[in-house]
Amino acid sequence: MSPRLGRLSRRAFTLIELLVVIAIIAILIGLLLPAVQKVREAAARMKCQNNLKQLGIALHSHNDAQGSLPPGQYNNFYGNDAPWIRGCWVQAILPYIEQDNLYKSYQSSMTFNGGWALTCAGKETVISTLVCPSDSNSPKIATVDTNTVYSSTGATTGGVQQGLHTNYVTCSGSSLVSPPGTTTAIGTNGVFYVKSKHSVANIPDGTSNTVFASEILLVPDVGTNDLRGRYCNSWYGNNNFVTLNPPNSTVADIVGYQGISTTYAPSSLVGTTSPTGLTARSRHTGGVNALMGDGSVRFVSNSINAATWQAMGTRDGGEVITN
Repeated sequence: MSPRLGRLSRRAFTLIELLVVIAIIAILIGLLLPAVQKVREAAARMKCQNNLKQLGIALHSHNDAQGSLPPGQYNNFYGNDAPWIRGCWVQAILPYIEQDNLYKSYQSSMTFNGGWALTCAGKETVISTLVCPSDSNSPKIATVDTNTVYSSTGATTGGVQQGLHTNYVTCSGSSLVSPPGTTTAIGTNGVFYVKSKHSVANIPDGTSNTVFASEILLVPDVGTNDLRGRYCNSWYGNNNFVTLNPPNSTVADIVGYQGISTTYAPSSLVGTTSPTGLTARSRHTGGVNALMGDGSVRFVSNSINAATWQAMGTRDGGEVITN
């Protein structure tokens, strides 16, 4: 018998069989990807909630050590009062989120011009507790300030990096916020705003009914400034939000004179003396995480009753808030 005749013949895949296999693989991938994405988002949402819990602990630790919560903002746009010019609540809680060295660096910056926060060495440090993993534009550290600012030599210069922008912001209240000294009303019915100094024990509505902080979305690092979330050169609305509009509202954020509008973080610009206000926003499915005054973290749906959300933003409105 010929060796060639004794061998079993092997038949190759037909084109139809190959297409069937490819189709089956495509279906399996189509079924698997959404599940993987859901698992990733669930993990990101849990990490975000944990970040807010850590910030809640830090705020309460500051309250215990200093007798009050930190101010939402140390000064307005034109103010040069200590301890940090253009600083906010973030600098104050750094020792309580394991960033003592960075806190000391900010303290060193106070030797110049009364404490210009933008001169701080290490301001680009990525602090994971301030970064939401669901925001693809975070961490954001490379945006450059196109305006003239003071340098450590006392000269004026432009092109200074803004430093880390945060995803987490404290709550000023339920209405737009105006800078001190302007003729318009100042929205300060929340816990954190310019020069605020409230204690945990003095929140008439109760800490479990009052929002302390939530999250915002950042825009990509580009040459043009966007004020939202920057804590090294912030002023009366950069690192605070208001509950005027429900989470992820289509109504644009009102940003003082510099901002970039994107699909998920729309903005409308106003002057430096006009009311501003950021809306809580996230890429979590269906809503945002919110830190309450009692340290708990709740997931707030985009469909929350507008009046309820506004009531949660106030500290002494006397509203009755239900689940």
